[in-house]
Amino acid sequence: MVVMRQDNYVKNGLAADMTDDRQLCCDLRDWLHSRHMHVGYFTTGFDIKQLRTRLAWHGETHLLQRKLHADPIWAFKGWRGLDPMSSAMKNVAKFFKLDEQKPEVKPEVWLKARTGNRAAMNEVVERCSSDVRITEKIFLKALDLNLITGIKSYP
Repeated sequence: MVVMRQDNYVKNGLAADMTDDRQLCCDLRDWLHSRHMHVGYFTTGFDIKQLRTRLAWHGETHLLQRKLHADPIWAFKGWRGLDPMSSAMKNVAKFFKLDEQKPEVKPEVWLKARTGNRAAMNEVVERCSSDVRITEKIFLKALDLNLITGIKSYP
């Protein structure tokens, strides 16, 4: 797992402050370009769109290359596969009784992390790392149950 932290970009002089995420966005884009395929949970509905938007806002014209992409959320949208109360990651993890459950992060922790508070940022990073581990488990479960019906090119 690769962790890119905005507070480290600020600390290392790669960003002026916590709002200057240009370099982080460019580095994330470049790292994603170096992969053959992406797997993410609701990345087709949120994460990719947000990254492309931030890159464009920073004036970048090289946004995000099309890559093979699998998003297991679509296997849990009821009529597409299973319907475990909702397709939210935390509900799917509970449904499958995964050994790791999505941790809750209080709103004030998110706010403190935005200011560069190291302890808050550590909690957010752990939550995001947990999301990656849970996504992998859900994706493998969806593969085992033959719920992944295709891998598409995205964005």
